[in-house]
Amino acid sequence: MMKKVSLAIMMFLIFFTGAFAAHQTFGAKKETELETIVEGMEAQGIDVKKWSMYSKKMVSDETRSFEDTVKLFQNQFRQFKWSEDRVDGKLHKMTGTFFDKDSGFTEKLQIQTTDTNGFQQSYILYELSGEDSGKKWAKIYGHAQARSFDIFHENPTIFTCVNGQLDDKMSSVLQPKVEALLKQFNAVPVEQLKEKSFISVSALTTDWNHVIPADSGSMNIQIALRSAGLGGNTSVTVGTPIITSEY
Repeated sequence: MMKKVSLAIMMFLIFFTGAFAAHQTFGAKKETELETIVEGMEAQGIDVKKWSMYSKKMVSDETRSFEDTVKLFQNQFRQFKWSEDRVDGKLHKMTGTFFDKDSGFTEKLQIQTTDTNGFQQSYILYELSGEDSGKKWAKIYGHAQARSFDIFHENPTIFTCVNGQLDDKMSSVLQPKVEALLKQFNAVPVEQLKEKSFISVSALTTDWNHVIPADSGSMNIQIALRSAGLGGNTSVTVGTPIITSEY
């Protein structure tokens, strides 16, 4: 199972820095992807527990050191609480978090660098997450867009992920529920991984314009269901274009 999760995270990092950015558009929308996913899950009897949005960009400014980049963001986001990770005494990662008491949302800004054979690469990751919304999905999405622009000085790709629970305690419901969710999102399966208590489906929906490549075609939505076994609830995760959290 850890192998599958690690693969999903690896795909997440690859696609975030790949060609997908060229497919994303930020024109006016009647309904955000976040709202579409949440409402679709609720329509299928799924209790939404948490939502999150991510944006990321590689840092290629050779005129500024990693430490200077960190200081720049610390000064810009003074309201964030910062913590550092060091490897062999050198600063490796700096993470800032901010919990907004008024909205109940959490923001996280992570600046990280890697050194491979003397070649240094750095990236910046922004995350907005919460457990409730007051149904103000457009405002939430707008905040993520605005904050991302402040950080990256451009409109980056925003990945959306929603986690929930289904009050069905038999693993036999997994396949029917996956099929119901695919129908809910007007999605056609592209790839599928199926086990006794776990199903993950990569699919393509015409509801969203952007797509990313998959081994068997193009995709822009991923759905995963996992049964906790006898007496336990079924966890449901939906993400676009891929799931960016552990499932």
